[in-house]
Amino acid sequence: MDTLIPYLAPAATLIVGCMVAFIAYQQWRVARNKLRMDLFDRRYKVYDATRLFLSVILRDATFKDSDLFSFYAGISDAEFLFRADVTDYLGQIRKRALDMRTHQKAYEHLSVGDERSRHVQAENDQLLWLSEQLTAMAKTFAPYLRLAHIK
Repeated sequence: MDTLIPYLAPAATLIVGCMVAFIAYQQWRVARNKLRMDLFDRRYKVYDATRLFLSVILRDATFKDSDLFSFYAGISDAEFLFRADVTDYLGQIRKRALDMRTHQKAYEHLSVGDERSRHVQAENDQLLWLSEQLTAMAKTFAPYLRLAHIK
């Protein structure tokens, strides 16, 4: 027994060290997965704000200032969460929505004629593009919303 004591203390230390390392590794994995989930949640909020804004436009063929402000609030962190492809896409949605509304306002008080027809056609083109984005936006957001690919 006396001959085993000098070997038991280092062996116990080694076993405790391995257990501590294993627990630290497991904590690191949990923290990494929590970070991935938090990133997913924040990105999904941008996706959802965009979807809701496009849904309002599709439903009403217009939007209110409050809808636009909700959209802005929902996408305000996008530049920190996504690469340029998504932020440029969101900017394009905003620009086309504002263009659509500008054309709507421009033809409200015009009488029937070429200028009114031009504004109506331009508004219709923007509305068509925006309504298509309700389904097409999934392609733009998909690489960022797959949990397996979040880094």
